[in-house]
Amino acid sequence: MSTHPDLPDTLVHFTGRPRRQGDAPPDFARGTAEERMVSILHSGVLRGAPDFWADAPVLCFSEATETARRAMLRDGVGGRGPYEPWGVVLDRQKLIQAGARPVLYLSREEMDQTRRLPRRMRNRRVRYDPGYSDWLHEREWRLCFEEGETPELPLTRDLVVGVIVGASGWIPPPRTADAAEVVADLQERVRSARAQMESLQAKVGALPDFHSMSVSVSTTSTKFAGAADRLARWYWNGDDLVPDGVFDIREQQMRSSEHGSSTGFEVGWSVGYSGSEEEVR
Repeated sequence: MSTHPDLPDTLVHFTGRPRRQGDAPPDFARGTAEERMVSILHSGVLRGAPDFWADAPVLCFSEATETARRAMLRDGVGGRGPYEPWGVVLDRQKLIQAGARPVLYLSREEMDQTRRLPRRMRNRRVRYDPGYSDWLHEREWRLCFEEGETPELPLTRDLVVGVIVGASGWIPPPRTADAAEVVADLQERVRSARAQMESLQAKVGALPDFHSMSVSVSTTSTKFAGAADRLARWYWNGDDLVPDGVFDIREQQMRSSEHGSSTGFEVGWSVGYSGSEEEVR
């Protein structure tokens, strides 16, 4: 529980905040708010990018209360219209452990006076000029990265509380991987299987009855958003955020397999211990 009774235990990374003309998302986040959510759940990471007043990538979160979230989604705040109902809900304490902190709302003069701060602290500054630049409604937090640092936050099970979606029962659709992705995935599975097999060989190879070992690995061109599996889901009904069960990605995979909607690739090999050579097929 939060030690602050007026603050939520979770923060939200919205994928569809209202934008004015010329305020475009980074190249990797082009498309609709829903498409950005699909990309996040497939990749299993949140990716940072340079934002307002930041000269290196940052990840932004809102500490808005549940009441404020409803207002932001229903009516909008700040004159730019409502936020789109797509967002990742994250645990406050885990974000703190990851390095996220509240932004520093500063005047124009204070922004000038603090421009020589260390980069991480400098990039947590947000300009606050009432009537002109006012983002207080977001209660923004930022996770700041150094230049050259990989600006990613993995969506681990202890970090992600759930997902806000725009329709009841929504589930991230599968996507078709390109040839390079399929080959890379298969190669990684082969490397992993080889390492496991070598470990098992070391453990059972001395057994008198041990003769051979075989292993096979497979992949498909149809990829599912595994990072979303079993995460809680809330949908926006136009007035409130309604609990809507959990994502069942495994069932989605099974249904896809039953309908034969994916193309599979398989590699296997066997190893003998009675003078036979390793056979790879």
